[in-house]
Amino acid sequence: MRIAVTGGAGFIGKHVLDWLIAHEHEVIVIDDLSRGRREHVPPQLTFLKFDLSRITASELAGHFDHAKVEAVIYLAGTHFIPDCMRNPERTFEINTQGTHTLLEAVRLSAVSRMVFASTMDVYAVADRVHSETDTLKPSNIYGLTKALSEQMLQYAVYVGACESAVALRLANVYGPNETNPHVIPDAIERIVKRDEPALVMGYLGSARDFVYVKDVARAFGLAATRAPAGFWPLNTGTGHSIPVRTVIRTLQNMLGDTRLLQENPAAFRQFDRVSLTPNVDAIARVLGWRAETQLAEGLNATIQGIRSKPVHQAA
Repeated sequence: MRIAVTGGAGFIGKHVLDWLIAHEHEVIVIDDLSRGRREHVPPQLTFLKFDLSRITASELAGHFDHAKVEAVIYLAGTHFIPDCMRNPERTFEINTQGTHTLLEAVRLSAVSRMVFASTMDVYAVADRVHSETDTLKPSNIYGLTKALSEQMLQYAVYVGACESAVALRLANVYGPNETNPHVIPDAIERIVKRDEPALVMGYLGSARDFVYVKDVARAFGLAATRAPAGFWPLNTGTGHSIPVRTVIRTLQNMLGDTRLLQENPAAFRQFDRVSLTPNVDAIARVLGWRAETQLAEGLNATIQGIRSKPVHQAA
């Protein structure tokens, strides 16, 4: 299948490309390299550098038709929540206007299948397991832009712009090649540096579903090639939340750090939740997908990846 991956030079994008290449799909990559890294894109792939919020739908449709694209995996966007909260106008421009442009390009081209990187942040702040039937009630700008984009995908299917659209509502994705300072790469960097007498982090009282990036990449690949017709919002995680404090202590043990772990209340964020846990029955039923990587295995691979290549700090 001929598949375009927007945001393909990013963290998840790099692993999606690996999966698609391993399964012998033809791939073109679109990325503005604001977060992504050019070295994530294998040299044999066609690479187009532009910003989806700054290109016209007809121009993008021309690229799709020229490459005979059949499916689009839509990873492009801004998703580091502190940045989104600081820059709401740009967040809407990238995450919402970019979705509109992409879907209009899909309508104008021969693309029939869409897979969208959504988020569990579309759900209300509630300490319970979330299912796809829950009413969407995002509590931050990032979740709002993703919820709006999901509505646009559903509309695109309804009016016949594409045959199939899948919104993968991602839990906390972790693994090698991270391009944002999320909690796991941030903790590993602090543990490795050991430049303070204690390991001081932000809010540690929450529990999150941590899902390994290679499992997530497989979910995107299956959604692009296997999803049935219609609009499918699908939670994508392990189905089990783990306390953040436990994850950090596990990393300390793996890296031989015996320092005291402390919270810094000044670093608590307005959008921090007590828990964020998905029900993952639907994605198993629709795509035959379940997460396979155990946390210890995934954390070890993440550590090895960071040791072999320094973490890039956010711009």
